[in-house]
Amino acid sequence: MDPQAVGDLVRDARTRLATVGIDGPDAELLAAWASGCSLGELRVDLAMGRAFEADALARFQTAVTRRAAREPLQHITGLAPFRHIELRVGPGVFTPRPETEVLVDVVLEHLRRRLGDTPPLVLDVGTGSGAVAIAIAREGDARVVAVEQSPAAYVWARRNLADLAPSSVLLHADARDATALAAVGIVPGSLAALVSNPPYVPHASVPADHEVRSFDPAGALYSGADGLDLIRDLVSIAADLVEPGGLVAFEHAEQQAAAVQELLADAGFRDPFTRRDLGGRDRVTAATR
Repeated sequence: MDPQAVGDLVRDARTRLATVGIDGPDAELLAAWASGCSLGELRVDLAMGRAFEADALARFQTAVTRRAAREPLQHITGLAPFRHIELRVGPGVFTPRPETEVLVDVVLEHLRRRLGDTPPLVLDVGTGSGAVAIAIAREGDARVVAVEQSPAAYVWARRNLADLAPSSVLLHADARDATALAAVGIVPGSLAALVSNPPYVPHASVPADHEVRSFDPAGALYSGADGLDLIRDLVSIAADLVEPGGLVAFEHAEQQAAAVQELLADAGFRDPFTRRDLGGRDRVTAATR
């Protein structure tokens, strides 16, 4: 078999990545990306013993070296899958995770139960790549306003919303700035839902994954001594902006569910509940106004 056959090189890459603690399909995903093909097409190449084209081989070898240094796969390919879309991502923006899809599910379920003839207005705070905002806009028949304070993340959000949800509104602002929100029609009682995947890591905690602590922006990770500082602010904001019967929903760490439920109940929200992710971890807490 050709010594440059895709199958041989992918197996070598898989072994190399495993030595630094990376298991899973990363080698195959990088090979498909380098070749400009789908995983299905790559598997045909593997079965047929085909060789890489020269330029694809160079891209693949460089990509494997970067991944072996624990650079996130999504930064190498420039793409991150989320629900039914692919987002452009890179340095300066939080890479969307599959767990956050639960947050979207909770909001969509609420919007489908909502009565009224006008499209619901949803505010996504700390939109990052725009993942949550875009998914809600595309799947929920909603008017979505996404807010991002970080200049670097705002650039990624602007690209993704322009491509995937161009009717949505993106603000480069702090969600605690009532004047900025009012300028796009977000006033007391106007929101059908306020949703956020906020920073929720306590300042003294250090994420175990190298990809998280070294590549995700600190502003998207840390929020006070217990990780709940921004959520406290957003609960207060939501108490003013969310309509009667409207929803507020937050992603959070597994051990924070009870505290978030208490914050919502203390602010007058009704029936707080927590939803688990596919790994069985408490992941999203929500309540109605």
